[in-house]
Amino acid sequence: MRVFRILTVLALALTLSLSGVQADDLKSGPDGKIGGAFQVKAITGEKKGDTLCYVCKYSAEERPAVVLIFTQKADEDLAKLVKAVDEVQKNNAKLGTVVVGVSGVAAADFEKLQGTHKLTTPLVVAEDKDGPSKYNLNKDAAVTVLVYKKGGAITKSFAFKDTKSAAEKAKDISTAAQDALK
Repeated sequence: MRVFRILTVLALALTLSLSGVQADDLKSGPDGKIGGAFQVKAITGEKKGDTLCYVCKYSAEERPAVVLIFTQKADEDLAKLVKAVDEVQKNNAKLGTVVVGVSGVAAADFEKLQGTHKLTTPLVVAEDKDGPSKYNLNKDAAVTVLVYKKGGAITKSFAFKDTKSAAEKAKDISTAAQDALK
């Protein structure tokens, strides 16, 4: 009986450790370089109401680094993540930041979030409901974050199954944004 309990505990520990590895292995987004231009409808920010390409805008402005956040959900945890990125942007005006709603995130979702939190980062909705195909967004990733340098080279990418997990890694994402500016 004692051996059975030990084996059960070991099996449970192995299962939990493997499930942790799988969560960390969630892949979303392109490898090496961003997927290029795509159109969005700006819900907040200086371009509110316009249809434009933020990747193009930031490239034309020669921003040294950009934080591009794709999200399938607009909630309090997403706001925590965006606030962390906003803090970096406040001290580094040349950092480009944008949150792109995909997979059903609607203008009203972002308007509500903006009304509550007064975020600096523009909140936009992708014209292609599932996001730009060249970006290889994983449907299992509620949040995909791409940090890239001028020219589109990705310096760090993150993928999360839910917005809570993304909020918990907000510090890592803001550190990656600061590192990309160097």
